[in-house]
Parts: sequence; C-alpha cells; structure tokens
Amino acid sequence: MKKYIFILILSLLSSTAKAALTFEVETTVRPEMQTSITDEDGDSIDRDAFEDPTGIAFSNNGLKAFVTNKKGDSDKGKCISEITLTVPFDFTQSHTQTNRADVLKNLVGKTGNNLKCYDIKFSNDGKKVFVSNVEDSIFAFDLPIPFNLSGISYVSGSETDFSARNFDFNDDGTKLFTLPEHVSSKTLKEYSLATAYDITTSTLLTSTNLASTLVETVNDSSTDNDLPTSLEFSKDGSMLFILLLSNSDQAAANFTFGDTMFQFKLTTPFDTSTLTLAGSSVISSSFDDGSGTSTFDYSQGFTISPNGDKLFIVSDLGGPTFDGGGDSVAQLKLSCFFGIGVCRTDIVSGIGSHVEAAKRNIHFNNSTMFKRFEWIKRNRNNENLNSFNINLKSYNPILASLTNTLQASLNNNSSKIKSKTWSFWSTGDVSMGRQDATITDRPKEIHTSGLTFGADKKIGDNKFGGFALRYAQNDSSVSYTDQSSEMESLTLNLYGIIPKNETYYTNMILGYSLLRIDQKYQGKKTGNRNGHQLFASVNFRSKNKSGRFNFSPSGKFSYGLTKLSDFTDFISTVNTAANDQHDSKTLKNGNATIGFLFDVEPYEYPKVTVIPNGGFEFVMDISPGTRFNYDNGQSSTFVDVYSTKNYKANFGFEAIYINDLTLSMNFEKFQHLDIDRSSKTESLIIKIGKIIKGDSEFAFNYDPLQTNQMELNYVKDVNGFDVKVGSNYSLMNEIPEYGANIEVSSVF
Repeated sequence: MKKYIFILILSLLSSTAKAALTFEVETTVRPEMQTSITDEDGDSIDRDAFEDPTGIAFSNNGLKAFVTNKKGDSDKGKCISEITLTVPFDFTQSHTQTNRADVLKNLVGKTGNNLKCYDIKFSNDGKKVFVSNVEDSIFAFDLPIPFNLSGISYVSGSETDFSARNFDFNDDGTKLFTLPEHVSSKTLKEYSLATAYDITTSTLLTSTNLASTLVETVNDSSTDNDLPTSLEFSKDGSMLFILLLSNSDQAAANFTFGDTMFQFKLTTPFDTSTLTLAGSSVISSSFDDGSGTSTFDYSQGFTISPNGDKLFIVSDLGGPTFDGGGDSVAQLKLSCFFGIGVCRTDIVSGIGSHVEAAKRNIHFNNSTMFKRFEWIKRNRNNENLNSFNINLKSYNPILASLTNTLQASLNNNSSKIKSKTWSFWSTGDVSMGRQDATITDRPKEIHTSGLTFGADKKIGDNKFGGFALRYAQNDSSVSYTDQSSEMESLTLNLYGIIPKNETYYTNMILGYSLLRIDQKYQGKKTGNRNGHQLFASVNFRSKNKSGRFNFSPSGKFSYGLTKLSDFTDFISTVNTAANDQHDSKTLKNGNATIGFLFDVEPYEYPKVTVIPNGGFEFVMDISPGTRFNYDNGQSSTFVDVYSTKNYKANFGFEAIYINDLTLSMNFEKFQHLDIDRSSKTESLIIKIGKIIKGDSEFAFNYDPLQTNQMELNYVKDVNGFDVKVGSNYSLMNEIPEYGANIEVSSVF
C-alpha cells in the first residue's frame, strides 16, 4: 500500500523596522482677536493667549491649557490665560480662551517687571498654581476649583526670591527645582520642602553647574549669551528636559536661531545629583510650519504631554508677523517615548499592553461562548448530535493531564456519543483594531486571533451544558515606538444555559487560562512572563419579538483574577545600562453590563441563511486601579488607570450555509466615556464556525521543554481521503515563525 500526500505550506515571517528620532509639527496656533468673551472681571478678552508667551501648562486631563505672558499691565495684559480644549492635549481641534487672571497686578506694590509672569506649574490636585515673574520670584495661589482661574487668590506671604524664573516640582511637591535665566549662571538647584508645595519651607540640597553642558548644538556667534528658558521633569522623575534659547541679536530678525532642548536621565528619580546627559535636539530652525519659515525661533517655554508623545513650545517672535504678531504655541508629535534627545521605550504603554491583553482574553472567551449560546437558543428544539473522534495531545505535563482527562471523559461516554447525545462545534475568530491614546498610554494596534473547539449536550428538557478549549494569540504594537508584545493563551471554558421559561434564561461561564507574554523591541524578544487567569461570567437574558426583530434585554456581570509572573525586560530603557525588573502582579478585572442585543428573522436563500444582528450596551468597569512596581535603577512605579464608564456598540451578520459552515462578521466599537480617558477601541471581528459531523480528529501538540513548537491540526475524512489542516507557531525564536499546511492523503 502507498500513501500519497499532497502538501501546501504557507509561512509568515515578521519584519522589523528601527525607530527614528523625529519631530512633526501638527499645528501652530497664532494670536487671534476675540471680542465675544469676557473674563470674571468683566473685561473683554480682546487678544489671544499667545501674545508675548513665556510658559505653558495643562490640567491633568488635558482639557485645559494655561499660558503665561510678559505683557505686563498694558493692553489689559493679564498674565495668565486659560484655554479650554475639546480634545485632551490637542490644539488641532476646537479650543477657546475662557478666562484670564492678572494675578501679579493685584498684589500691593507690584510695578514694572514684577507684573510680568514667566513660568507656571500646578500642584498634582490642581488646587494650587505657582507663577514666577521676570524679576525671578515665585508666587503661590489657591484655586477654589481645581485647574480653574475663577476665584484665584494669592497665598499671603508666599513670595520667595529664588533668583530663578524657571522651576518645577517633583511628583508629590516635596522638592522644588530652579534654574535661572542667566547667561553667566546655569546652576540647577534642588530644594527640599518641609511642607508639600509650600515654597517658604525650602532647604537647599544640591547645586549642579550645567554651564559646560547647556551649549548650543549649532553654529552661533553668541553662544555665550544663550539662556535657559524652561525646565520640566517626566512624571516618574527619570528624565529632565531643559530648553536653551539662542540669544542672538533678535533685532536682526533673521530667524536662524538654534534653540536646543537637552534631555537628561536620572539614576534616582528627582535626584539631580545623579543626572547625566542623554542627548539633545535643535528645536527651531529645522522645523517648518508649511510656509517655508521657521515656526518658533525665540522659544520661551515648553511642556510635554504625560504620555510623552507631544511637545508644546511657546515662542515670542516665532516667525513672520501674522495677525498682529508672530507669537505662537507649536504642537509637535514625537516619534518615540519622550524622544527629545534620545529614544526610549515606553514602560507605561508596554506594561499597559499586558493589562489590556489579559482583559481582552476574558472578553473574547466570553464573546465566543455567548455566540454559542445564541446558536443553541435558535436550535434548541433540534438534537443535532454528532459522532466525533477527538484526540488532544501535549508533551507538557500540565496540558497533558488536562487533555487526558477530556479524552477519558469522551471515551467513557462513547455510547452517548454514538447515540448522538453530544454536539461538537468549532470556530475561529480574527479581530483587528486600534486603541486610542489615553492620558498615560500611547495608542496601539491590536490583532487578536483564536481557534475554539467545544462540545455540549442537552440536559433534561431544556438545559444545556458543555466545555470548550480556546487557543488565542493577541499582538499589540505601541504606536511611535518599536515596542510590541505577544500573548498566547490556552483557555478551558465550562458553560451552561438554565432557562426559566421560553423567554427568560441565564447563561454561565467559568474559565481558566494559561498565559504567556513576550515583550519585544524592534521585533526581538527582550523578556517574557507567564500567567494564570480565572474568570466567571453570568448573563441574564430575555427575548422579546417585534415584527421581524427579536430584542434581548441583557444584564451581565463578569469578574476575573490574573496572576502575572515577574520578569526582566533587557532592553526596555534604550541607551542606558539598566534593565527593567518587573514584579509579579495579580490583576483584578470586573465589569457590569446592561443593554440589549437584537437579531432579525432569518433571510432564507437557496444555499445560505443570513441573520443580521447587533447590540448596544453600557459597561461599568469596576476594576480597581493597579500599581505596577518596576526597578531600572530608579525604583519607579506606574499606575494603570481604568476607564470606569464605557459603551459598546456592534452590528453585523451571521451566515449559515447548507454544509453547516457558519460565517459571522461584526464591527464593534468600545468607547471610553471618562474625561481623563477619552479613547476608543474599534474592531472588526470575523468568526468562522463548523458543526462537526462524521469522522474527525483535532490534535493539539505543545512541547515547551524541547522544541517549544505549538501545533494545531484538524483531520477530516472526505470521501476516503484524509484532509488535514494544520498550523504551527514557534514560541522561542527571536523572529517569530508561523506556518500553515494542508495535507490530502489516502491509503491504497
């Protein structure tokens, strides 16, 4: 006898690309006349905020921007302007100046340069704002409403002369940092504050002379006159940024200044004695606003968005005269995480990918099981029991024990199988989506694919129970970086349907997952971690009919626990010697959902039945905020911020063919409603299913101790020919390898 085998093999290999340090000008906002808005003093706001600007800061949610100016008391030049934005940290969308405050003019005895504001910073809670003036003093003000100039009041006795216009605080307000705008002195000073955010309780800790470091990086005949004009720390204190103004003769108006931003790294967060220069970039003459003219040639101040993807620079005389002045704020998109002088990977977004992948694993397992529930409900009066030969294999002791138990259960019930009391089904799903940026997290491209095999049976008159095994892969790529992560999961789902009557019923799912996450940089694996996941979901449904429409009001509660192991990311911080060591963490994930689903009575065609469906649900995320600990020589932390209020909408169809093949396609939008996390995830989900009949075999092979090769094979007897469809995936290769094959064979 000879066995003839025809094999078709498809291999997919990943490619890598190296990130470049680039700056893209997204918008430049110039002065514009406004006459329809008045401030709380009743004065007309007759000019835009960006005239003679010196400093800029945002509220925590990014929906308010505050700009200081050195206009003084002329032309009603109130020195703090409040701008309300419609999209967080984005001047490309609609924004309006909503208030101003003349905080220094109202102080007794203040005249001349004492009235001109310079740098601006807020406390973390937004209840205090600090402003320096041109005469190098710092003042504190109370805000009755956080990040709102209405009712602003001077903190009596807070004026303190630090001989420095530029300043910043650490994350809890227990440290103050100053840097003078002087050509002769470029000394960075670090103070401790006995009382948080009380600048009158300062004690000098460290002085660092940066004169030899803060030097223009372009040819400039007057480098000796260059001035530091702003400084800012990253939120975790691991980076410090300083803006240096080229003080060439601005009267020449040649707009060829070479303003430079310097990026420093700190071994210990907010400890300036540990800082070293990481890199620098010219941020003026090399940028263009589209007119062929430099966008910001006399830079006065800057700030960086919390997630490190945008740079905002305010400039005085920032280009050709336009609408009464060339002053402006420029919004730049950074190509990589806080990529001013050097590219670094984004620890927050990287670990955030792990969190989201774990949540998505629960979501897609629930989604697959609920699709099965709906199919059972539509066909509950049919026995639809099939014979099935299943073979699950694994060299992993844990998986082998699991699969052997399943195999033994099936063998022990072979008589029931032959008498067609069990129904077997399979489905594959693919999801392609994008998650928008949040306040602390960069946008991501997300791809999820899964393969599920299940078996269920009717219990009694109208109850159903069963189990399903799902293998899935979730890939997440962090935008503007070379970072990505891949999560593989193997999940055993136990599920059941308990009807109360023909209209009301309850769906229940209990799942356990094994997880493996690979962290990658430029396509190469830099670390990996394992995990376990246990989750449960209960869904209460009713079904109501209106014409051709079937409406199903629904309430669902889901809760899961995920345990992720510790791991070391060996290239997480680019251009530094320190590796990131991440602690193990248990994640709690829960949500409560209320809404409705609908489907339309089937449209019958000769070879296919089409059922449109969709739904709308309000999702309340009850997951607690999670703090992740990591150590890269800095002992830093990151807090994952969950969105508590969301809605989910989906619409699509399911097609059932006469050969028992099912195809479903759904567009799903998951919108976050919280102001501080205004983002969304959009996905196109494709599922292909099959009610399995006849002699079939499903094989799952995984050997983590030897080849680390995972294989999925499905064999079907078709008219005497064995048709085998298989795929494989290598878990350990630095460049991932995917393979798919089709074999057709027969024995003579």
